[in-house]
Amino acid sequence: MKPVLTLLTALLSFSGVFPAPASAQVPGEVAALVKKHCVDCHSGDKPEAGLNLAALKFDTAEPRVFATWVRIHDQLASGEMPPADAEQPSPDERRMAVGTLHKNLHAASLARQKTEGRVALRRMNRTQHENTLNDLLGVSIKLGDVLPDDGSVAGFDNVSEGLDVSSTHLVRYLQAADLALDAAIATHPANKLAYRRTGKEVAEKHDGIRTQLLGKYMRLDGERLNVHIDIPWHMPIQSPEVPMKGRYRLKVVAQALNTGDRPVPLNVSVLNSIHERGTAGRTLATFDAPPDRPGVFELEVVLGKLNAIRINAWQLPHESAVRDQLKGKPLDETYTGPGFAFELMELEGPLDEFPPPSHKRLFGDLPLKPASVVKAERAGLPPPEIDWNRPNENPYNPNNWQSDPLIPVSTDPQADGQRLLRDFLPRAMRRPVDDATLAYYIAFFQERLDKGDEFHKSLRSTYKAILSSPHFFYFREQPGPLDDYAIASRLSYFLWSSLPDDELTAFAARGELRKPAVLRAQVDRMLGDKRSQRFVENFTGQWLELRKINATTPDGNLYREFDGFLFWSMPQETKLFFSEMLQHDRSVAEFVHSDWTMLNSRLAKHYGIDGVHGGELRRVSLPPNAHRGGVLTHASILKLTANGTTTSPILRGKWVLEKIIGTPPSPPPPNVGAIEPDIRGATTIRQQLEKHKALAECASCHKHIDPPGFALESFDVIGGWREFYRLSDHKLAKGHVPVPNYPEHQVWRGLDVEIGGTTPQGREFKNIDDYKVLLLEDKEQLARNLARQLLVFATGADVQFADREVVQSIAARTRERNYGLRSLVHEVVQSPAFLNK
Repeated sequence: MKPVLTLLTALLSFSGVFPAPASAQVPGEVAALVKKHCVDCHSGDKPEAGLNLAALKFDTAEPRVFATWVRIHDQLASGEMPPADAEQPSPDERRMAVGTLHKNLHAASLARQKTEGRVALRRMNRTQHENTLNDLLGVSIKLGDVLPDDGSVAGFDNVSEGLDVSSTHLVRYLQAADLALDAAIATHPANKLAYRRTGKEVAEKHDGIRTQLLGKYMRLDGERLNVHIDIPWHMPIQSPEVPMKGRYRLKVVAQALNTGDRPVPLNVSVLNSIHERGTAGRTLATFDAPPDRPGVFELEVVLGKLNAIRINAWQLPHESAVRDQLKGKPLDETYTGPGFAFELMELEGPLDEFPPPSHKRLFGDLPLKPASVVKAERAGLPPPEIDWNRPNENPYNPNNWQSDPLIPVSTDPQADGQRLLRDFLPRAMRRPVDDATLAYYIAFFQERLDKGDEFHKSLRSTYKAILSSPHFFYFREQPGPLDDYAIASRLSYFLWSSLPDDELTAFAARGELRKPAVLRAQVDRMLGDKRSQRFVENFTGQWLELRKINATTPDGNLYREFDGFLFWSMPQETKLFFSEMLQHDRSVAEFVHSDWTMLNSRLAKHYGIDGVHGGELRRVSLPPNAHRGGVLTHASILKLTANGTTTSPILRGKWVLEKIIGTPPSPPPPNVGAIEPDIRGATTIRQQLEKHKALAECASCHKHIDPPGFALESFDVIGGWREFYRLSDHKLAKGHVPVPNYPEHQVWRGLDVEIGGTTPQGREFKNIDDYKVLLLEDKEQLARNLARQLLVFATGADVQFADREVVQSIAARTRERNYGLRSLVHEVVQSPAFLNK
């Protein structure tokens, strides 16, 4: 028990040690400037912004005081303070005060890092924990409902300060280990599914399709089923429920009908159960059925027990629309409306052999026997007689596994247990284990054997203890340079959100991971692996806040054009855009503006771009004056920065400052009311903000927030281009007009959209295109911001004062490569902040 108790004791007793300063007196140059230009407002019983500079010591040992002096430094360096209407210090006064502050704050921050390391003791977050269990054991389980939520610090949920550990965490870790082990350990041979249905067979075997749709909106054409409508969810084309969790191979054959030369996008989705009604399920992929021949879609997918695959067309009309179009006439061979011919669906699996690789990772090649046989052998009795012709008495019958499961057996439990634990522990701990740790877990296993527990139960209990111990869920890092195993873990959790693979571990064992060329080659290899999609998913989900895409639902009366196909396509554009940037080392400036993006037919229609057909997203060159390009104008970003009914320049402006420029605004003063757009259309958001900015405490922030917010005001809550606001109250409307790019929909027209503005530097812009030009004048600031975001995500620690020079250096080293995104990733990994605790 000693290794676990020692670490737990260290965790419970941990407290930060901030090196004490030589003096708590404010340095002379700083004190002189503060006394002359600041203390009149920032002193007394009610100082401005609650900051009393007359009483503020220069105590850099106190984190809150240190943070206050950092804010003072930044305000002085940027020229924000003293305010523009106050007497200003001379350039020399400001330069000397800022220089002195920077020197002292940097020294204090660096001293703390040398003592403690810049990254506090941290555990895996929920995503990392789930991926690690899956990759370690070779399973695929979802643990989102089991593992507790993680706190977010500096915009990310893997930062140490937000990753506390409570008794709840320990209980949930035990539950997660149980679920993972249950999924990994084989107790019976796979109950295989081999499903194959032609279109004709699907129609004939589905009562609803046969009696209500066949011969009307669906037609048989030999073995094909021709579909001309958006299939109702209670009459789907779908597979049966799969009998057990595992990898399955899916094959679909279909062809577009009556679409000219355009494909028909098919939605391939997963239902938790075929009994789910009124839901589209979880989209797996979009498959474009070609117009000139049957198209074949094949995919390997992990399905859970009772999952089912469903096929439907994204954009076919509803039954009522076809009925209205026909005006009472029957749908026959003369009908020329679009559709698709469904030829075949095949689903087979689970694909793994028996026992599966997950089982072998825990029990090796030990033989499996029915539990009843093992029980008889332990009691010295003859094995039970089995009539193999009677399935219910056959222990290998999958239907009989609960009463008589297969269990691994050993002729030498002590030796086999030790051998398996010696192999498993280094993989679980992501490094070689010391003798004390190994001895502890071997003793843990032996104690259960000595109590009379069966071999497989004793070993499973030991695995559970390992997978819920601090050795497993904490990162093992010591102050100073990281050892090679810690570098391997930091790198794999950065790019894969999971544990190192064998190749990375082998380089660590040889002590070669600190070599720049090796690190560079490993980063390239890992970014070429499919697991790097986790980096794309997790980083964009938090940096750009794509995780919030589901937070609001657009008002169905105001935005009738919003549908499931558009909703699915929105985040896909942004994630694929990021992937394209990463793989081809595109300049970070293209996050602000690019002449290309990732589109399918649905997004192209939404953006008013012609010539894009099919549901699969691909790189598309943007026409001039498209007002698109860069993530600022992605529909996903514009949706998640709106509330579903109205847009707010404040929310969008704050997002741009935080995520793209890297100059987040200060929190609003207390007791300042929020600005809500007038959805009636009686007053404009600019009029309301002008009144709001009359308050001095609000104006200083809004001069930064409002410009980017108004630059994006030409986009509605679902990212569509607009020239006017939509109204729900027709009494204030200026007419009933069609929606841009959607002539089939009409809305009540409100006031013209208010756009344009002036930057804090006095630069005017008319629209988003002008504003992008201004942002692109300082590409290095864009690179510094993204370097900072990557460094936080990569190391699990916010950027500290001493890290600022590191961030600047990372950005500067990519200047010759036009600030490429992949280059930034490489420089982050090569940086001292990454290679040291």
